Amino acid sequence: MKPVRVGMVGAGRIVEKMHLPILRSMRGVEVAWVYDQNPERVRTVAAAFDVQLGVGSLAECSPVDIVLVAIPVGARRTALTDILPRGWHAFCEKPFAPTVEDHKWMLAEARRCGVRLGVGLMRRYYESTGNARRLLESGTLGRVELIVAGEGQRVGRTGRGADWYQASARASGGGVLFEHGSHLIDQVFTICGVEDYGIAQCSRQVVGDLEFETSVQGTFSLASGDDARFAIVVTRLHDVYNGIVIRCENGEIRVPTEPGGVMELFGTNGMSIGRVGTPIDRDRAWVLAFQDQWKAFIAACSLSSEFSDRDTGLVTTSFLEACTRIDVAGSTPARVPSPNRCGRVPHGAG
Repeated sequence: MKPVRVGMVGAGRIVEKMHLPILRSMRGVEVAWVYDQNPERVRTVAAAFDVQLGVGSLAECSPVDIVLVAIPVGARRTALTDILPRGWHAFCEKPFAPTVEDHKWMLAEARRCGVRLGVGLMRRYYESTGNARRLLESGTLGRVELIVAGEGQRVGRTGRGADWYQASARASGGGVLFEHGSHLIDQVFTICGVEDYGIAQCSRQVVGDLEFETSVQGTFSLASGDDARFAIVVTRLHDVYNGIVIRCENGEIRVPTEPGGVMELFGTNGMSIGRVGTPIDRDRAWVLAFQDQWKAFIAACSLSSEFSDRDTGLVTTSFLEACTRIDVAGSTPARVPSPNRCGRVPHGAG
């Protein structure tokens, strides 16, 4: 069979350490070229994997079936303006878009061009995420009542220079919520089937124009038809519990944010009932999740160019943007309506 040709837009660490090694190891996949605006960086990465260099512009790159878009989220819309009209499916690293407006434009443009979009929110492919989602869908634990999730720790320094894209709010999306919290939020939404949200309280810690901590509470509306209270924190200022706790009528599950961990199940009395899944090495779990997301996207592209808004995490983008509109003092936000049930604001967490 003719191999699937993939082009790389971006030559950063995630491309070098994860995407390129995994794609090069997959049967039936050919990495055609690597393109980046940093000539030195792209030469280094291309030489390490024996891949052709992209030329002076995307318009001059050879035809491919799929493009990995792994450039800062602030520059993504410009790149997709060149990519999508060429009939190339696009798989975008997280976060998918900096605003709902950009996100919807990307969706509309892809559909107009008859191509498919995907997003690299790879925690969707963790074994623990899938186990938790299936358990909740089974109804065994009854109605979801409370969701508590946290990610982060106190960080003294990044070890990166001032030219690092995450030092720029415009390039990275504004801070840790977009860059790191996008994984946590989407993992919660995937497990619980979140379709809408209402924010009751939200506080952010911002230095200059970069956000270093966001704490948010409110109510999620779930695919089951129920509403559940939530409290989420993403931080680089404090040590917090890293994981997702979902309290239900008949028990509680705890899901790790780290790859390779297993879901834990507790009774209503707080006693541990057991674990579901097989713990594996963290690095191995990362590789498996990246492989699975690429296999799923390649298979989907071969079948159809049609995709749902959920495939790219539109509600996730909406929630992230809503949080960024919060006053630093923690006042009630100007709501960004979710794309599914615009204008509906469930009761807060209290």
